[in-house]
Amino acid sequence: MPKYSFKANVRLKDIIGQGLINNSNIAIIELIKNARDANSKSVNIHFSAADNIDSSSKLVVQDFGNGMSFDDVIHKWLNIAYSEKRKNSTASFAGDKGIGRFSCDRLGKTLDLYTKKKNGDLIHLAVNWTDFEVDDIEKEISSIELFPAIISDAEFTKKTKLEKFSSGTCLVIRNLRESWGRSELPKLKKELERFIIDPNETFKVYLRSDDITNKKGKLIYNGPIQNKLATKLDDKSISVRASISEDGKLIKTELRHYGTIILSYEEDNSYSELRNIKAHIHYLNPPSKISFKSITGYKSFEYGSVMLFFNGFRVMPYGDPKDDWLQLNQRKAQGTMRNLGTRELFGIVEINDNRRKFSPVSSREGMENNLAFKQLADLSETEDPKGALAFTPNLIRVLEKFVVEGIDWDRVNPKSGNYSRDEILAALDSFISSQKRKTLLKNIYVNERKISEIASQKIAEYDEFVHDLTERVKGKSVYELTPAEKRDIKKYVVRQDAIVVQKEKTNKAYKRQVVVETKKRMYAESHLKPDSVRYREMTHHIGHLSKEVYRDLRKILQNYNENNDILVESLIEKIRSSFFQVEKIRKLTKIITKSGFDMMSDMHKTDYFVGIEEYINEIMNVGVTWEVRVQYENASDIKLILNFSPLEQAMLLDNVLENSKKANAKKLIVKAHQDAASYYLDFSDDGRGLNAKYDVEHLFEAGITTTNGAGIGLSHIKQITEKLDGKVSIFNNKEKGCTLRVQWSK
Repeated sequence: MPKYSFKANVRLKDIIGQGLINNSNIAIIELIKNARDANSKSVNIHFSAADNIDSSSKLVVQDFGNGMSFDDVIHKWLNIAYSEKRKNSTASFAGDKGIGRFSCDRLGKTLDLYTKKKNGDLIHLAVNWTDFEVDDIEKEISSIELFPAIISDAEFTKKTKLEKFSSGTCLVIRNLRESWGRSELPKLKKELERFIIDPNETFKVYLRSDDITNKKGKLIYNGPIQNKLATKLDDKSISVRASISEDGKLIKTELRHYGTIILSYEEDNSYSELRNIKAHIHYLNPPSKISFKSITGYKSFEYGSVMLFFNGFRVMPYGDPKDDWLQLNQRKAQGTMRNLGTRELFGIVEINDNRRKFSPVSSREGMENNLAFKQLADLSETEDPKGALAFTPNLIRVLEKFVVEGIDWDRVNPKSGNYSRDEILAALDSFISSQKRKTLLKNIYVNERKISEIASQKIAEYDEFVHDLTERVKGKSVYELTPAEKRDIKKYVVRQDAIVVQKEKTNKAYKRQVVVETKKRMYAESHLKPDSVRYREMTHHIGHLSKEVYRDLRKILQNYNENNDILVESLIEKIRSSFFQVEKIRKLTKIITKSGFDMMSDMHKTDYFVGIEEYINEIMNVGVTWEVRVQYENASDIKLILNFSPLEQAMLLDNVLENSKKANAKKLIVKAHQDAASYYLDFSDDGRGLNAKYDVEHLFEAGITTTNGAGIGLSHIKQITEKLDGKVSIFNNKEKGCTLRVQWSK
């Protein structure tokens, strides 16, 4: 049976070259990547007679890196799609697809390649790309013969008019396919400025054109390309920075206000595929945009937004003016005043990847949408089991939280209508709290002094804005106002409206707080007595309870001496009664010494729910909650007037806490609520719940326990509740833990 295989037609060159690399700027960038990957410290890009397309037009791209030997040229450079870089699994390269060499075809019709390894021969290879541009079904790409040869340094200098070099590669591209004049070179320079990020200056790109001069005859393009934004924009804007450590264990985040850190924190890295990544994103308000223009020479919206860099070089089209790879404008359309769009943000995300987790696509325009890229940029929130945002979108949320909710003086009104330190801190606290729900933050730092300065500065700026606006519109009718004045008036009106709304909210909150504080004060004052009186009453009451215990125990002994066959049930009942009195003494001593309340057994007719809230606050303050976090809720401010003993009220709550602790609960929510028929006080914990061993109705019987206790706590709770004409029940929660409910009929 005959055998067949793929054939590579000569036109394959067009697909890989001009077809795949479909932009001349990208083609030059590919050659720069190759120079950097060859360990060159610099690369020269030199145009001659390139402002017009003819036989004399020339582009020279020269690096001074490792260079190639004769065998390298034959077996590697001429081997389509082969890349030696892929063999190195630990080094990070800007490109490794093996197609960058076809950038030369994109740029010009002919190529003279000169390359030399250190102490090696100088190799010359001439390629006429038009030889491959024939339509012949039988003609394969391997049928086009090429003739690499060893030449001398003198021959190289004579042919190129360039100086000899010790190692590296020099590409002389002639018969350019496009002109490079006054309209093309500014675009190339801009692209190169956006393309290179090298803050340590380990690699330089030099651009020269012999064709473009200024009025004095001086070359306009003749010097190094610099990404000025990498270092100069930080103190001109509000920004957020984050980095994932090289070992992938830790994420560090900083929020900066014109270069000064106002918030920083660390967290464990939850992104399995991400490590050795840096990002800084800037909020561009009007002053920042002016600074941007002065630094770059371009308006920010013309330059781009958040750009992605891979192993030192930019990945296109991410961050181009019309590209929105992070869907910023889509979010902004959903919440114009809440979210930031591409015109308000500029940023750089740097990937340093030597593990091959990220992969540029073959077109050199974007990255493969694999797990690593999703964890970096995906907005679907589906990749992380906790529903967390990807790394870059989450970083933008940090900036939005601060700008929009904390110091939003440039876009919308602050919530209170004023610029306050407390408001900024509240926004930061809100953000930190939201992050804590997703991960554990550590080493948190908040620069309150700087925040106070920011608030004071913005108050002064707003006052100046109002004064200036008043002067500008004085005496003008609405028809005489300029568009800018109308916008400023709208901004002022919106802010004043926010002030009114906030004052109404503040008044309501203040009135509510006054009511609460008044009830607390009345409750406290109802128990205030001179120290001597308090001491006498305390001593008297403890003595009275002790006498009761003494009497009960003495009666037990007398009965036993008179009748050795005393019923066990009778004996147990007396012990329970004594235990209850001893429990009162124990609680009374702890309350008086730790809480400062006069929780005597005297009956007081007052709001039972306020008493519960007061006692919870007091025991939380002095740390006697058995390591259970207690939270009180009374959203409707319900009142329940009862004649009760504060001591027994404290006993009830202490018994609930004790049971929650034994059930390994970490949180107890105490909630007051009502319906048409009853008042309720629910104690809901997140412990292990009720034991199915016992029926619920039997749990309140003395001696029955689902823990390792004495089985007295629930019976005491029932006893105390029934004295207040209430009833008690207990049931498991739907998710976790159980709820003890005390109920009073209306």
